[in-house]
Amino acid sequence: MFTPHHFGLFFTPAHVQAAQRHARHEPFANAFTLLREQLPSGDAAAAQWAGLRYRFLDDADQGTLALAALDHALSFSYDDTMPYLDALKETIVYAHTFEMVRDHPAEREVFNVRWRDWFYERVATLNEHLSDKHYHEHLWLALLNLCAGIVLEREPVFMRGVEVLKQVVAGDISPRGHIDQVVKAPGSGTIMARSVQAVTALTLMAEAAAHVGVNLWEYQVRGVSVTTAAIYPMYYFYVTEKWQWEDITPEEVQAVYRAHGGYLEILHHRLRHKDFKPLLADLRPLYDPYAGGLTTLTHGIVVKRGLFGMG
Repeated sequence: MFTPHHFGLFFTPAHVQAAQRHARHEPFANAFTLLREQLPSGDAAAAQWAGLRYRFLDDADQGTLALAALDHALSFSYDDTMPYLDALKETIVYAHTFEMVRDHPAEREVFNVRWRDWFYERVATLNEHLSDKHYHEHLWLALLNLCAGIVLEREPVFMRGVEVLKQVVAGDISPRGHIDQVVKAPGSGTIMARSVQAVTALTLMAEAAAHVGVNLWEYQVRGVSVTTAAIYPMYYFYVTEKWQWEDITPEEVQAVYRAHGGYLEILHHRLRHKDFKPLLADLRPLYDPYAGGLTTLTHGIVVKRGLFGMG
């Protein structure tokens, strides 16, 4: 049952409490250090970073900075000079930031209404500009609609995203894990990069929906689910000989994941599968502003040590 909560699109108070409780333990310790000491470039990423500091460091001043960044975003309008996928992602980042600071003491209802009006118009414009050029853009627009339904508390808008995910599970994901429309269609960049982009959108849709009462993680058709697609590319992180879609080296795959692997922490948090362990050890702390932010902090799981301190 669709029940909007306003804390963050992709995490809940329980995630914050877990991170703070285990702040001295890995993987949280390094993630907290990164959060305190680094600042990403870009308006949207910096706004989200301030929101994360507000939530995870209990820093009200950072919440004020996030609100100021959101206010500044009101002067931005979408135009065709900005790559469509970039516009989708940027809008989702701002939405995630807005959800993180909606309860900030400095937030005022007049700003709340003004910002939601701006967001509504931007989402409507992006829906109007979708073309059939790239399949993964279709998925990111579905993610934006799902998130917009939560921010605006509009279930029909939310359900647009839900229905796209269900259609993908029912008809687009191979039982092997690949998505034909991604691996067999021409496009810019590598097929691996487009595959990771596609499964990131699906992962974020499932995670955001779960926090408002709609369980898409367990939605499956003939044994196929979001996780079928989401785990598929990661098995080529170290060995690529059996990646049949293009010639690509492990180093190139690893570069994709270092830039866009943030969804892996969310997936691992849901699946708790041992196959994630070597990848996460190589990649943490994972940060992708467009995959929920600093997901090692928001979705990390404490690294358990065995006998003699061995992991």
